[in-house]
Amino acid sequence: MFIKIPFESEIEFKTNISEITKMSLEHDFNVNDGVVLGNFYVSGEYRVHEVSVNKEPFKYTLPFTVELRDDIKKDTIEFNIEDFSYDIIKNNTLKVNIEYSLTGEIEEKEETVYERVDEKELESELTFIDEFLDKEEKENTEEKECIEEEKEEIETNEEEDRVEEKKEKEVEIFKEEEKEEKVEVEKIVEDKKEEDKSDLEEERLNEEEEKTIMETIKDSDDTFVTYHVHIVKESESIDTISHVYGVPSSLISEYNNCDSISIGDKLLIPKADE
Repeated sequence: MFIKIPFESEIEFKTNISEITKMSLEHDFNVNDGVVLGNFYVSGEYRVHEVSVNKEPFKYTLPFTVELRDDIKKDTIEFNIEDFSYDIIKNNTLKVNIEYSLTGEIEEKEETVYERVDEKELESELTFIDEFLDKEEKENTEEKECIEEEKEEIETNEEEDRVEEKKEKEVEIFKEEEKEEKVEVEKIVEDKKEEDKSDLEEERLNEEEEKTIMETIKDSDDTFVTYHVHIVKESESIDTISHVYGVPSSLISEYNNCDSISIGDKLLIPKADE
């Protein structure tokens, strides 16, 4: 292996550079984990002004790195400076150009030795390989088919479970609705019973009231045998009622308790036989 590598760097001085009167270049390096690490040491003297007789010393360190190929023998690496130049590009800046080379030995790779194979033996081995591959492909195909069948069966079972679950929910909803309807029917029946009971109670009271009226009629010694039952309406009084039937209010009072009458009250109105 032999490679040339260019290196360039600009060094900025603290003062003005008029002339480089002396220049030297040194270096060192080492190889670490496939990488060349090193430094260039640039040193010398310079004048600040053209008319100045005094010379100022300088020394700068310039690091560099190079990555090596994996097949390079690290202990055979050699480093050489091939070219070196410099130039003042600004009043206080020095440009350095260095070209260096690396040489080293490449590790030899072991050559693969191929033995001559008998054609019949090779054909037999190839046939065996083909048969083996065909068998593997067939087994893989059968395995895939089994997996697909299991997958379809699982999906079918899941669908049946979903249908069954849906049916169960519908049955629960039906039962709940049926239960609510039953409660509603029972309430209607109960209300009907209460209504019938109320009607029977009202009928019983009317019968008792009529019985009381009849008993009152029977106990009376008057000559009146015909009577009317009048139900008091709104805005009616004993006087208006007596005027309607042509019966004195005093006579109506004899057959009824007329101290206070209300709407809906039933009054017995006597009528003399002609």
